[in-house]
Amino acid sequence: MDAATPPLAPPRHLTKTELALELLRERIRSGELVPGQRLALEELTQSLGMSATPIREALRLLQADHLVDYRPHHGVVVKELAPEATVEIYRIRSVLEPLAAELAVEALAGERLAQLERLHEALRTAVSAGRGKRIAEVNADWHWTLYESAHSTYLNDFIRRLWGGFPWRTMWALPGRAEQSLREHEAMMEAIRSGDGAKAASRLRDHIVSGAETLVDGAERLRPE
Repeated sequence: MDAATPPLAPPRHLTKTELALELLRERIRSGELVPGQRLALEELTQSLGMSATPIREALRLLQADHLVDYRPHHGVVVKELAPEATVEIYRIRSVLEPLAAELAVEALAGERLAQLERLHEALRTAVSAGRGKRIAEVNADWHWTLYESAHSTYLNDFIRRLWGGFPWRTMWALPGRAEQSLREHEAMMEAIRSGDGAKAASRLRDHIVSGAETLVDGAERLRPE
């Protein structure tokens, strides 16, 4: 590892509540738990393989983060993201994530840069194969490898809150989005390789704006007459 590159953080120990929270966040983010779906405590204890107490606390935390709702006489459900909320999320992402990218590029070297290259190639392979789930996974890994290289705990926490409840697989189901995203990633990688943080930030901002436009356009076309 390059001497100038900080070592990757060791895995942290998770409490049962933290583990339940991460598992549920991932299932919401991946689209496994869909908006409007009821989250029955009894079913979650079986699928997660843990007792009701940490799951109940995780649901409370998800509700505080506006990822689930409580509906009287129905229970806890995955929150349905309104179009206005989607636009707002992307607007904030377009400010925070380019900042993280610019900070990251200034310090990016060694194993971190090599990892970005490996993930970029994995993304290319997944897009070529048309594997939506794999695209979502590799895309997330690429972005977080970049953002965590900024070494800004608060900035990353804010970005994770924006990413946490978004059904990313919806994006990759839209025609042409995966191929367009790959082209945008290649433009970002070009700036990153050259060490140009400002250009990487600008291209990432364009990437986020492009994603928002794709989602809004897709929602319009899928809306019933």
